[in-house]
Amino acid sequence: MAGPGGGPPRRSHTKSRKGCETCKRRHIRCDENFPQCRNCTKHNCRCPYMDMPVQEERAVTPEKADLLWTPEIEAEIERWQQTGSFPFPDLYIYPAPAPQFFSFEDLRLIHHVASVSSELNAHDAGNFTIWTRQIPLFLKIGTDYPFVMHALLALSATHLAWLTDCPLTANIAYEHRGIALKGLHEAIGGFSRQNSDAVLAASLLLSWQATEWRGWTQLMHGTSSVIDAMQPWKNESQFGDFISEQSTFPTAPPSPAPGHKKLSNPRKQDLDSLQQAYAQLQKVEAHLKENGEDTKAIQQLMSFVRGVRKVSPSHTAAQRFEMLNPLRAWLFWLPVMFLQRTRGSPSALVILAHYYTVALVVEPLFPEVGAAYFGSLSLCPIEEIARRLFSINVSQSSDSDMQTPLHLMEYPIDMVSTFRSRMGWVQPERTASFPTFHGNEYNMGETYPSAISHSPYGNPAFTYSQEHLMTMPPDPMSASAISPLTLDPFTNHYLGIPSNLSMPTNRACIRCLNIRSHTYPAFLLAVLLACPLRLVPPGKEKSGVFTFLLDNLGVKDVQFEEMITLDADYLRQLGPVYGVIFLFKYPTGEKANADGTPKDGQYDYAAAENLFFAAQTIQNACGTQALLSVLLNKTGEIDVGTPLKDFKEFTAGFPAEFRGECLSNSELIRDVHNSFAKSSPFVDETQRTATDDDDVYHFIAYTPINGVLYELDGLQPAPIAHGASTFEEFPEKVIPVLQRRIGRYPAHEIRFNLLAMVRDLRIRAREVGDEEMLYREEQKRSDWQFENALRRHNFVGFAGEVLKGVIADKLKDGPEAYTKWVEDAKKKTKERSEERKKKGSADDEDEEMAG
Repeated sequence: MAGPGGGPPRRSHTKSRKGCETCKRRHIRCDENFPQCRNCTKHNCRCPYMDMPVQEERAVTPEKADLLWTPEIEAEIERWQQTGSFPFPDLYIYPAPAPQFFSFEDLRLIHHVASVSSELNAHDAGNFTIWTRQIPLFLKIGTDYPFVMHALLALSATHLAWLTDCPLTANIAYEHRGIALKGLHEAIGGFSRQNSDAVLAASLLLSWQATEWRGWTQLMHGTSSVIDAMQPWKNESQFGDFISEQSTFPTAPPSPAPGHKKLSNPRKQDLDSLQQAYAQLQKVEAHLKENGEDTKAIQQLMSFVRGVRKVSPSHTAAQRFEMLNPLRAWLFWLPVMFLQRTRGSPSALVILAHYYTVALVVEPLFPEVGAAYFGSLSLCPIEEIARRLFSINVSQSSDSDMQTPLHLMEYPIDMVSTFRSRMGWVQPERTASFPTFHGNEYNMGETYPSAISHSPYGNPAFTYSQEHLMTMPPDPMSASAISPLTLDPFTNHYLGIPSNLSMPTNRACIRCLNIRSHTYPAFLLAVLLACPLRLVPPGKEKSGVFTFLLDNLGVKDVQFEEMITLDADYLRQLGPVYGVIFLFKYPTGEKANADGTPKDGQYDYAAAENLFFAAQTIQNACGTQALLSVLLNKTGEIDVGTPLKDFKEFTAGFPAEFRGECLSNSELIRDVHNSFAKSSPFVDETQRTATDDDDVYHFIAYTPINGVLYELDGLQPAPIAHGASTFEEFPEKVIPVLQRRIGRYPAHEIRFNLLAMVRDLRIRAREVGDEEMLYREEQKRSDWQFENALRRHNFVGFAGEVLKGVIADKLKDGPEAYTKWVEDAKKKTKERSEERKKKGSADDEDEEMAG
């Protein structure tokens, strides 16, 4: 039966005849809150429930919403209220929500989503879910826009209601959604560039919670309209990477009216695909039973697949949407629960991958209800799970047999490819590569490629070690085949900014090999992945290297912090900020303006005489030069030490070219520079001529000098002025300049990095008495020291050279002999692993008997 106004029918499982008489007369839904429903309370009238005796069959309504309180959570929130310090500093939310503006209950809801995001990030599992990795951004926006915060609080309450099945918790979510919707409508009425991110954030959060067809379609079409309106300034948006990728937010397909009966008939090939999915789920179930693991989750999914087969043209769009409700709920909530309970065990990851895969498989059966949206949200988790399982296998970090999980992942990966092809995404932008498990695509008979020449480009005194040279990922726009062993190094990084694991640390103007042009055997990469270099936490090493460079140069009370977002507020939080150093792919093919002016800003030739600006005369030291470009222009604010002061005074009257020569001949600078680029005796010393396809990277500096924001690039003829900027205005002024520079690159280019030169954060911690911050900063210094030590004791090159020599010798016997050699090695490794397990069990029994 159609609802009022010809709308969709009410869902049968939510009907109730136990509502109060007043609500029945008003034809509104009663929440059945006994003895006074909320509607009667709202209209200030006596509820008929007051005159009714308590019936035995009436469910007992809890007195208080179940928000999964624990004494520890209460203590954390109370401490948050007292100190104002956000309980999850690892989320890097600036500004953080101010506790004085929220009730204790609302703080619990904020705490819940933040704790989930923090916990999964700690286990590097945030990308295995649809929503948790976005929580820091939503919290940040919600701090400034209450309607976004209400939408996020509703999401948190909805998750808790799903966990507890508490109706009062669901009511809390309902109330917050109502407030968020009202605020969203008002914001849309005043839509502008300033509030566009907030409008988009609220639209997404509310669409994730929508369970009714009409409300969901309105939100989805509204979201699409917002994205279209934001195109002119998408590069300035905090959702810029999402907006540029329509695969993440596809427009919901036009749907017929909810009451329209003649929808498409399921095609035989789509029903056959569903049957194949069911057969695949049976394989997963058999694997779980064989290992004695819980099969409830996979059986639940199998039951859903059986039910979906009943879809027919007689179902309206609203009814088809309702059929998908269980799957949508599972996609949003089940992965979090699984990951928290299992810490991402291989079996749990395989189960989750198949939940996401079913969303891809059922999409053709529900084209009228925009199922492609939920399917596209499933792509990233599937690919991330595949990478994780593959990396566990090749790094030999687990003694368990990974062959069955990898074999089971073949089907999800195939479905990802099928879905992309069906959607027309032949060249996906967001995830450039993922492991596939269809045999070895490498030609083992080819000779192995030689590596980059380690000869210095210019002055031999400045010689960067090649020990950290990592291969860059394939060009996302390339149509060439993707290597099954290419693990995307940028996916887990905020805004896709690559870390030290993908870019050589403190070394610019280097040329990186592209992995697609070379062939390496699987276990060679496995050894390389298992070497200490891979253990360095992402995003920390560059900051540590540059900070210790400062220390060794004699600079006091200064450090570097890696920027995780292009946000002026975040940069200001680190203040005082002396300048920033920007790493980017050098546009070797970019043409200068016809009149000789820079692409952005203006050359200031006169300023070169009044500030420190040195031409870059050697090609492999622009990182150190960018650092000095900030330091030597801040001698009034920073204690740079006597040697650097003397160097600046000595070169004060020189032109930029002579300053560059003096820099390359400074014994202090040269020694400090090379101490952080110590050559390894175990690297591949084979010469290779650089080609035009190799990537070149470059460091430049931005800093305010004499009231002007300058770009200091030793490859330019003079400093580039970007307008007026005081020291205090620098965070606000430099961000648009960086955004414009990034905007000159294709939308798929994500290889950028930004370091801020700031005052030692330990000083601020001591000044304000923040012991927790002081502890974190001291721990960070300790980590940096350890990471720098790893750089000096890196045996990746040694392992590579030994393995290449052994492999080359084995290949002389032919591919078949080589394959047999590899398989024998795997077999022996497995036998040794089983022996260790048995030995470990025997040792445990001996200890028990001895006890």
